[in-house]
Amino acid sequence: GPIVRRHRIPLPPPQEDQFYNIEHFNINIDIIFYARKYKIIDCDQFTRNFLRKMGFRLNPPAGRPDDPYTKKRQKILDSMKPLRPYERFDTLKQFLEHDRHVLRFYCVWDDPESMFDEPRELVLHYYLSDDTIDIKEITPANSGRVAVPLFLRRDKLPKYAPTGLYQPGTITRRTVLNVLGNLTGGRGRYILDNRKTGAVHQEFYRDSDLKIGAVINVWGRKIVLCDCDEFTKEYYRTKYGI
Repeated sequence: GPIVRRHRIPLPPPQEDQFYNIEHFNINIDIIFYARKYKIIDCDQFTRNFLRKMGFRLNPPAGRPDDPYTKKRQKILDSMKPLRPYERFDTLKQFLEHDRHVLRFYCVWDDPESMFDEPRELVLHYYLSDDTIDIKEITPANSGRVAVPLFLRRDKLPKYAPTGLYQPGTITRRTVLNVLGNLTGGRGRYILDNRKTGAVHQEFYRDSDLKIGAVINVWGRKIVLCDCDEFTKEYYRTKYGI
């Protein structure tokens, strides 16, 4: 809560019969409230303009004193060397900035292997909060097709590798450099490779890969992006100048 509540504060002795007013305040000075000394190091722009209009000459801002405890803790943290160099994957900033921001593209998939060989209309959603994609199929009435909830469930869409799809477990966030002992029973030890030598990096579709007229590969299916909504147009116009 507040250290000093709002009221008229008397001056320190021997002028305790008087009160603080606007003439007693300036930058880089010491003030005493009830035998406790405070130092004014700076003020906001409104206060600065107000005092200058009143005819006061403001002092230059003062530096903030260092906290001995914070400096000591930072020195200890800098000297620590973690045994397992875990990496931190911070996605909170992206989520907070783009939560509920979705790019919407209208697509067409020409399925040559279907019975009637007719194009199928799709709607692609790209979620900016976590770079995931889902696709829904637009099923017209009396089309003879069974309506399914999703054509592609929401997930990151990998780009089709030239050598085919990767096997499960090939792509991991962390690479184990060495394993010591027996991992069963909790007595084993392992060392992580912070340089990730030999790691397989898979590329996923990003917002920069999506544009009208582009053809994306959705697990072997060629899908053409034909149009998008107004929010998507404004996003690409603002971010990429398209």
